[in-house]
Amino acid sequence: MTNFESEEHKIAVLIRRVDLLISKARRNELVHLGITPAQAGVLHFAQMLEAPCAIIQLRQLMGRSNSSMVGIINRMERDGLIKRQVDRQNKKYTRILLTSKGKTLYEKAVKLNTFVTIISSLPEEDKRKLKLYLSTLSKAARKVPEEQRNSKRKLLKGED
Repeated sequence: MTNFESEEHKIAVLIRRVDLLISKARRNELVHLGITPAQAGVLHFAQMLEAPCAIIQLRQLMGRSNSSMVGIINRMERDGLIKRQVDRQNKKYTRILLTSKGKTLYEKAVKLNTFVTIISSLPEEDKRKLKLYLSTLSKAARKVPEEQRNSKRKLLKGED
């Protein structure tokens, strides 16, 4: 059995397929609002966090790179959904506030329920287990880059 036939690989492919299908469904329901899932995520977290929220917090919550987050924020500011504000305590941090247009879009986006419909296909106990399993996989995946860096350092130093 090759790596690509292993149960682990089949599970990874299935996780990716589900992610793509859910993302596509979310994009399709948000398109009439004129926003992307990433922008809806910013609206959601900015509303949930204490305003004004730090962009670095949003980036961490959404698992985005700094450059990706800056691009999203730039488009949202251009579209009048958010306003930037320099952090008063630390000038190198930027915070954002939702504008009234952004709040209105958030209220509309939160009422859309494709994701709820999809997840609701699972019984409550299965949802609880899935959350636990995905959390475990997420923690393991976060460790991999550090382990890869350590392996590369050892390899470059000639260590086994």
